[in-house]
Amino acid sequence: MIQLNERMEKECKMKIKKVYDLTQPLFHNCPGWPDFPPPTVERMLFIPHDICNVEKISINTHTGTHIDAPYHFFHDGAPLDKVPVETWVGEGIVADVSHKGDKSPVTAMDLEKAASHMKKGDILMLYTGRGRLRGFNEAYLKNWPSVDESGAQWIVDHGTKIIGTDGLGIEMYGFETPVVHRIILGAGIPIVEEAYLEEIAPLGKKRWVFVCLPLLLKDAGGCLARVIAIDEGQ
Repeated sequence: MIQLNERMEKECKMKIKKVYDLTQPLFHNCPGWPDFPPPTVERMLFIPHDICNVEKISINTHTGTHIDAPYHFFHDGAPLDKVPVETWVGEGIVADVSHKGDKSPVTAMDLEKAASHMKKGDILMLYTGRGRLRGFNEAYLKNWPSVDESGAQWIVDHGTKIIGTDGLGIEMYGFETPVVHRIILGAGIPIVEEAYLEEIAPLGKKRWVFVCLPLLLKDAGGCLARVIAIDEGQ
């Protein structure tokens, strides 16, 4: 009880300097995984014709900024609603790997350099620079830099709480066997894909408080999420 009270007191004293939205917007026919149909957004009710504005969406759960849970690639893995809620909030950093070219692997050596300021238990966001290219183009939809097997093992070995990327996926487009997903999700580490890091990446080796909240979708391998970064001004 004493430890809980001390934690609550510490959290209440947190000073928020600024909040950054790391979420890519959803809209009708927005870009997404090339093998899936794009989402549809329709107006069901609209003012002045109706009393209020109501929209209807048809979308797969891995569109836009979203989270992969272990269940995504493991039948006995934890679905989103079974992941403890405290998992989605934590301190962390951005690792700049934007020097990597089209379809380049992000290796353990790359992470050792770019994430040298990471602590065990951190949320790690990988900045590839692809978030600003979001659209119907090869660079965004198929050619992003992605974590390779050695990078995935590095993420696990360094006690990462959540791994995120601004690319369309953590793994290279066209993979036949999801080796990277299985290494990371097999260790119980959720994955954030399609984050928007353009505002916070230039701020360097700052520490952030990340909040990565997926919808509480029961028995799901992934879902849309609202992801933010909090600058405590430290």
